[in-house]
Amino acid sequence: MTVTGSRLPQTICLPRREVLKGGAGLAGLLMLGTAPARAQGTPVSGGTLRIAQGTDAQPKNALAGRAGNNSWRHNVFDTLTVLDSTTGEPRPILATEWSSSEDGKSFVIRLREGVTFHSGRPFTAEDVVFTLEQVKVPENASQMRPIVMGYTSVEATGTHEVTITSDKPVAPRIFDVFQLAVILDKDTMSGLADGSKVIGTGPYRWADWVPGASFRLERNDAYWGEKPHLDAVDVSVITDPTAMANAVRGRADLVLAMTPRDAAMFSGDPSIELFQSPGGQIFPLGLNVTAPPFDKKEVRHAVGFAIDRQRIVDQLFNGVGDGSPLWWPSNVPGMTDAHTSYYKYDPERARKMIADAGAAGAEVEMTVIGLAPVPALYEIVQNNLREVGLAPTGGVVETAAFDQRQLAGDLGPAFMQIHGLQGFSAATLADALPALRDENPSKFNPPEYRQLKDKVQAATGDDYAAAMRELAEFMLDAAFSHILVHTYPLNAKSARVQGLVYDNVGYLHLSGAWIGA
Repeated sequence: MTVTGSRLPQTICLPRREVLKGGAGLAGLLMLGTAPARAQGTPVSGGTLRIAQGTDAQPKNALAGRAGNNSWRHNVFDTLTVLDSTTGEPRPILATEWSSSEDGKSFVIRLREGVTFHSGRPFTAEDVVFTLEQVKVPENASQMRPIVMGYTSVEATGTHEVTITSDKPVAPRIFDVFQLAVILDKDTMSGLADGSKVIGTGPYRWADWVPGASFRLERNDAYWGEKPHLDAVDVSVITDPTAMANAVRGRADLVLAMTPRDAAMFSGDPSIELFQSPGGQIFPLGLNVTAPPFDKKEVRHAVGFAIDRQRIVDQLFNGVGDGSPLWWPSNVPGMTDAHTSYYKYDPERARKMIADAGAAGAEVEMTVIGLAPVPALYEIVQNNLREVGLAPTGGVVETAAFDQRQLAGDLGPAFMQIHGLQGFSAATLADALPALRDENPSKFNPPEYRQLKDKVQAATGDDYAAAMRELAEFMLDAAFSHILVHTYPLNAKSARVQGLVYDNVGYLHLSGAWIGA
């Protein structure tokens, strides 16, 4: 099987393009499309796009899914392919074509020629090999590490050709790997640690970074594809949600990932367009199955029934969210209403289960990532647990320290995480999400779990739906990680901003963006 093409990032198809004006109100937003408006008029060259976001860039984690990197990573760096936000199909970028052996265990990628890094060095197959080797380095925190670790070899079989072999079929999960594995410059990799050298092949160059405050991208005039319209992109890091939402009325043209409550403040403002982008986040409550009282499955089940998910959706997200306990969208093949309603809120049942298990009054140490809105979510969760007879203690941990503990699998008996990567296949999420991968902080990894994941990852067609159903039911019963809520990105932009493009996972591509009059 061979696929060829030469489409560029700015031609990625988007979902429906309806726009919500501020005057339509938040309820209208939920009923309309999930992408920015279709560009109007002729693109204008020049100008600086001003973006506000709530989290800082993390160049040292360029290979990882991090919210602070979503606005810039796929603009400074290129990937081999990108997932179309309408079809989910891979589109060529630095890869021009790819082919798979009949058994799927050998995968050949042919690369675009004439591409240079921002340093001027030519891009070759060795850079792809280097990047995929870096994905395997634990310190780089790539969620795709478990998948790449399964490859038998990644070799440059030509100046512009790479061959990947595996004991299992490589596709289709390899395109999820490519989506996150931005191609790094092997000569300046060390500069990512402090942001002093962030070198890619993308349409924008990394120009400046003031950690915790702002960063700047500038147009790459030597870009191999169609040249960007914008001169520069300035990104301000504003940690206060209300201040960030207010920024679109003065200091920003585009505000990313607002809370629904703050998005509602634009009601009646015709100059502001609200839109929902692809991707999203899930908020899990993890339970260490080796630590009392969660070494008893009935206590873990009780926690599932103790959580008031609808209160979380209504109180923290203004009704914009999904309280399904699944780790992937409810429309994944094989999922039914029985799965999405598996843990209905039933505090009386939870209280009895905890008492019957002899766990009433048990102290539960919780480790909570200090990234909004998780601390507010923790307030609801700890109240829910108190109501059913548990005694939660502990609290919020600064994000970088939490990430280090998560990487080490040392988050204690109970912990509250935040995961992105929504838009990737469920087969990939089962290994990519820290809460679910084999070396998870819940210490849950029986052989049957791995076997069921392998079954999903090898299945196609109707077999895939059956395998997904079996995996979902096993995980719901094991109850080692409870999903509290799924949320979706809400953004606001000036009507002057045109040509925004999001891929399937919600990463922003700005090569075709421009600012109108």
